Amino acid sequence: MNETAQSSQRLFRPFTSGDWNQHSAMTDYRAEWFNSLLVERAAWTEQAPTVELLDSVICAPGFVWFRFWLPDLDQMVEKYFNAEGSAIGLYLPVCRPLQREDKAYHTSDLILAIWYNADKRVFVLREDEFDEGVRGQLLSSDEAERAETRIRELTAAIFREEFPPPLVRNFAIAMEKSISSSQ
Repeated sequence: MNETAQSSQRLFRPFTSGDWNQHSAMTDYRAEWFNSLLVERAAWTEQAPTVELLDSVICAPGFVWFRFWLPDLDQMVEKYFNAEGSAIGLYLPVCRPLQREDKAYHTSDLILAIWYNADKRVFVLREDEFDEGVRGQLLSSDEAERAETRIRELTAAIFREEFPPPLVRNFAIAMEKSISSSQ
């Protein structure tokens, strides 16, 4: 595989519903359909690596991730929770249009993404990589325009408190406490 193909493969990360079920460091995968909306959940095992995104640990043993496939908004959103059940933040990749085939969604990113942390700070991610991808013509002009438009739409909607939708924004979890730790 040549360097350009390897580079574009790293840049255009694929997302497919059900892929967490195949990840060796994730367990307790669940998926629930609500008409065309799909919500996925998976927990990280004790062997999970610790992963940071900017100033936040987003992955470690016991952390729980949710993925919301929002076809009406043509957006996929991941919401991360720590091992105590506290929300860490939202990851919003700027993606190609969502595609649904039977009971599965898939898409791939257009390099840019948003990190919306628990402190309600918004960060645009991978801008330098996006600029390089545009200069190197790894994105078509339509894809570059879609990504730039989408990042503006999403950040504006976040600041107007119109995004994420209430289902995602208000979604919380209660972690089970063991009997021995509650005594």
